[in-house]
Amino acid sequence: MHEAGRTLEIAGWGHAMRRRAEVLRPEQQSRLSEALEGFGIARGLGRAYGDAALSEGRVWQTTRLTRMLSLTPEGVLTAEAGVSLGDIVRTFLPRGWTLPVTPGTQWVTLGGAVASDVHGKNHHAAGTFGQHVKELVLLTAEGQLRRISPEHQSEIFWATVGGMGLTGVIVEVTIQLAPAETGYLSVDYVRSGGLEETLEWFSGHDRRYPYTVAWIDGLKEGQGLGRAVLMGGRVTASRELGAGEARYPMPRGAVRVPFDFPPGSLSLPVGRAFNAVYYGMHKPRENVREPWWKFFYPLDVADEWFRLYGRRGFAQYQGVYPPEIGLGEIRALLRRIHAAHHANFLGVLKRMGPPSPGLLSFPREGLTLALDLPVQGEGTLRLFRDLYAMTADYGGRVYLAKDAFLTREMFRRMYPNWEAFMAVKAKVDPRGMFRSLLSERIGLGEVR
Repeated sequence: MHEAGRTLEIAGWGHAMRRRAEVLRPEQQSRLSEALEGFGIARGLGRAYGDAALSEGRVWQTTRLTRMLSLTPEGVLTAEAGVSLGDIVRTFLPRGWTLPVTPGTQWVTLGGAVASDVHGKNHHAAGTFGQHVKELVLLTAEGQLRRISPEHQSEIFWATVGGMGLTGVIVEVTIQLAPAETGYLSVDYVRSGGLEETLEWFSGHDRRYPYTVAWIDGLKEGQGLGRAVLMGGRVTASRELGAGEARYPMPRGAVRVPFDFPPGSLSLPVGRAFNAVYYGMHKPRENVREPWWKFFYPLDVADEWFRLYGRRGFAQYQGVYPPEIGLGEIRALLRRIHAAHHANFLGVLKRMGPPSPGLLSFPREGLTLALDLPVQGEGTLRLFRDLYAMTADYGGRVYLAKDAFLTREMFRRMYPNWEAFMAVKAKVDPRGMFRSLLSERIGLGEVR
């Protein structure tokens, strides 16, 4: 049986957005159906940065729905939605299977990965997570369990993939895993001296690699603006390993950040020093062998790393821009951040491929830039509003799973399929049961 709901303070991963809510943790799918009353939103491991998994109503936490149900010889996995991506890799990598797509943390549930239609360092080659899903079991507002897929009730399926949990509770996921010859990646490191060199690398050289990503120095100004450490990776072949070397290494536990850092600890001078050290450490090298967790999940070495930003937390700006957007536009974004005097320690630039069919899916072809920024009151809100306006003017959009400040008007500029999404939601959730703080803020909580 699930425990009675308790009123708890919960937060987005950035910890800038917090809310007290009644939290229920059902242990079985049948118990989840019984608990489905009132209004609210499903929540997994809480890695949505803003308020996508916060609600004025109930929160149905899926982290006890963790059964792995079946794996076919062809690598098709069926599991409950509360299973984490990290547990999937640890369980099936030694059997030669891994995730086809993974975000920058392993501590995302299957349900959360589908609801956010997450992408990874191989989007240009493999698309989004949802494009590898074969079937979902969705608990609807009427308490029905619907089996949906790209072929069966596809309209609901593609509203659910990337739909931020607003069509129902995802309780089961069937996904095609990818074969993995080893648990290592062979990585080439390249350093660029500025934004022009960075974009040139992405315009051609990254096509040689299944996985590409760049750490970008978001604080460097002048001639070095946009300098970056560029990484291209491929899975290491078993023949490249030494005799007796383990094919599938496993990580040790993470180091926990024990307390919230004092306000101002991550200042601009500290940020500039950190970025200079990081850039200096990563010399150009080829065929550097790295275990899977170091390449895919570098931040997971520190548990609760959001504490580094102090009690006020941080927000992430992540935008994606069409292919015709280039040097001038990215430079303007970085200069707007410089003008706001916000330190950033984690800037990521990636190449994106064709979009997903998901009605609210974030990726589109072009470039995506992500920057973590400390929350500093009204100045932060003004900065994000300016960045959002620039992004919309460029024909881009921001990532709903990371967002904390988007308005309804700006959302509708960025996501032209919002009306099609609302039409599907009206069919499966006519009373507007599934609502989050995000959906209320951007106008997706309205009942038509």
